[in-house]
Amino acid sequence: MSQPQPIGDNGRDAIIAAAADCFMEAGYDSTSIDAVADRLNATKGRVYHYYRSKAELFYDVYRRGMVINLSTIQPIVERDLEPREKLETMSKAHVRNMLDHLNFQRVVMQGVEMHLAGATTPAQRQQLASLMKERERYEGLFRQVLVEGRQHGVFRFDNASFASKAVLAILNNPVLWYRRRQDAAHDGHEEIVEEFTRYAMNCVAATQT
Repeated sequence: MSQPQPIGDNGRDAIIAAAADCFMEAGYDSTSIDAVADRLNATKGRVYHYYRSKAELFYDVYRRGMVINLSTIQPIVERDLEPREKLETMSKAHVRNMLDHLNFQRVVMQGVEMHLAGATTPAQRQQLASLMKERERYEGLFRQVLVEGRQHGVFRFDNASFASKAVLAILNNPVLWYRRRQDAAHDGHEEIVEEFTRYAMNCVAATQT
């Protein structure tokens, strides 16, 4: 039997990363604290030192995914760019996050599905509702730029909420099917980034390209 791996000062981060992989591969229901501990080559007691339950760990993985997304996109929104360039830059950054942090992004999608299905306890629904607000805040950044672009005549749509959802549905799509190749960590990334950004931009463009 292998010796437990020291987690050290980065213990929580290591657990979150291992859990993200486990949830991505097996889903919430089939993932256990034991599985996360095995991924770390640690005892489950080390996981329980930070997390009292699998649900609590899942929410932290979801939260980390949203932190990754918001910390990437918020600075772009604050830059002095014209709306089309800003949305294009945001879209490329979003798709890169989907690919580079695939494990966390899959967990965010699992969390959304759990929230919509209502297949949780009242306490868990409260946690998910709080996390969904972060996701709505993120979508709001895209909606803000879309509205600004419509005012400048570069975007065309009737309903800003529908438009932001359509754009993000396109940009999120690689999460559903992308698989990392063992021999190429960023295999085909830029082609995916460019293609899906173009699809998203054409979705709302006043003039199609």
